[in-house]
Amino acid sequence: MYVELPEAGDSVSAGKTFGVVESVKAASDVYSPVSGEVVEVNSSLSDDPGQVNSDAFGKGWMLKVKASDSAELGKLMDAATYAKHCEDGGH
Repeated sequence: MYVELPEAGDSVSAGKTFGVVESVKAASDVYSPVSGEVVEVNSSLSDDPGQVNSDAFGKGWMLKVKASDSAELGKLMDAATYAKHCEDGGH
């Protein structure tokens, strides 16, 4: 229903919220996986926030971040590890 995102030039921090995704049932914070500067925001989500669900790996992207700490990149999960994490009840 609604997506609230930062603006280009804003800073985000790993593990901290950067925005909100609101559905019919709930509003959920969105957390940044890395620290850095927001370099681009998907403005099309303002008009069609459903893309977050319908095309998460395509048109539903939220923002692009220029990472400020390359060491954080080594802590990210790949898709298979994340799927396993979710199956095991992780958040």
